[in-house]
Amino acid sequence: MAECSECGKQTMSFTCHYCGKKFCSEHRLPENHDCQGLKTGKKEEYMETNEEASKDKETENSEKWFKDKDVKKEVHRDQRHSRGLFSDILTSLKNNFTLSIIAVTSISFLLQFIVPGYFSNLVLNPEIPALVAKPWTLLTVVLLHGGLFHLMANMITFYFFGNLLEKVVGSKDLLKFYLGTGLIASLAYVLFSNIYYVLHGAAFSSGMATLTPAVGASGAVVAAVGAVAMLYPDAEVLLYFVIPMKIQSAVKAFGALEVINLSAKLMGTPLPYISGLASSAHLAGLLIGIIVGKQMRGKVKKTAKLDLFQA
Repeated sequence: MAECSECGKQTMSFTCHYCGKKFCSEHRLPENHDCQGLKTGKKEEYMETNEEASKDKETENSEKWFKDKDVKKEVHRDQRHSRGLFSDILTSLKNNFTLSIIAVTSISFLLQFIVPGYFSNLVLNPEIPALVAKPWTLLTVVLLHGGLFHLMANMITFYFFGNLLEKVVGSKDLLKFYLGTGLIASLAYVLFSNIYYVLHGAAFSSGMATLTPAVGASGAVVAAVGAVAMLYPDAEVLLYFVIPMKIQSAVKAFGALEVINLSAKLMGTPLPYISGLASSAHLAGLLIGIIVGKQMRGKVKKTAKLDLFQA
């Protein structure tokens, strides 16, 4: 304890570096007690020292901020790389149900040839007793395909149209749409297959069976095409991946061909080459897709031109 040279208070003292006197905490700084030591030429040195110390502190803080920022970037980058390819794929599939549906369908296609009984338990048999025994096949039929070309044609088409539809309705509603239209297409196939059976017996005049088991997701895929055709009527597509035209014209041409094929079967004279197509499922999917697409028109902005194969 000592007496402050400035105010006389008895308190903890601080010795001034410039004048050597003792001061209280309030007057300990040179500028607070009119320090004589600064007046002898050391004031500039004192100010410069303080400025340099302040600059050094600012530089240190700035460098620390940049270092901390760089460290955070490196940590984030390392964490991102450490997730691995599998984790990135899962994230993509989680955020894009179109890709998820394609992935699941592709894996299922492989399982057809690997797992015993997989195909027979998922294939859609239109015979009523078989359908009653395995009603789930009305949905699982979308997981099976008749060959690699059949799979690729459906999934490539769904990739373009499913992605557009997902942007409009969202991922969950896309899945509901896909499964719902697939179910409707299956019911239509069962209905018309049994109509063929009632009209023509077990086989057509050509020898083709009337109650043929079905595979494929064509009904749901065509439904997506129909919905997009209503949302983007001026979009340009390739009909059957070959003929360029506006989507509405393509839908009309596709629908007309399927109606002709369906009518020929009803009359008992299946057409060559296209008689194996499940026209009843395709038309049912297309019709429900058009209906849903019309209801969703208000959710998208009108587009003058949209090229699905350049988007």
